[in-house]
Amino acid sequence: MRTQLNSVSLRRLLAADGYLQFQLPFRAIAELEKSGHAGPLEGPRQLLWGIALVQSHSAMQAIPHLELAARLLPPAARCCAWHELEYAYREVGSDELAELAHTLAGEYSAEARPQLLQMPEGVALSTDLRYA
Repeated sequence: MRTQLNSVSLRRLLAADGYLQFQLPFRAIAELEKSGHAGPLEGPRQLLWGIALVQSHSAMQAIPHLELAARLLPPAARCCAWHELEYAYREVGSDELAELAHTLAGEYSAEARPQLLQMPEGVALSTDLRYA
């Protein structure tokens, strides 16, 4: 059975990702708050939210989002969440957890970051991409 994605949620996730690339974390957070639960893309949504909070110097608030992303993302994409968790743990002074996150992240590179433009297997997107 195919899972349908809400096109509005997908557009908001893509917008949030763009805002983060331009170092606009508060705009990204605003988009993520409006997106609601993202179904099969909830892992990337939580990752983006955590990254936005880290960029806005709220590492303590970012940790729950990044931990959830590390659980929800497929194994090949988890390294990004663990890498961000390493940084957040260091920011809040939790060096032991930072070392554990570093170990779990493995060899991380920016290319390993999940790309939202690639649809997960079994997911269909409606062609109407306008905001509702």
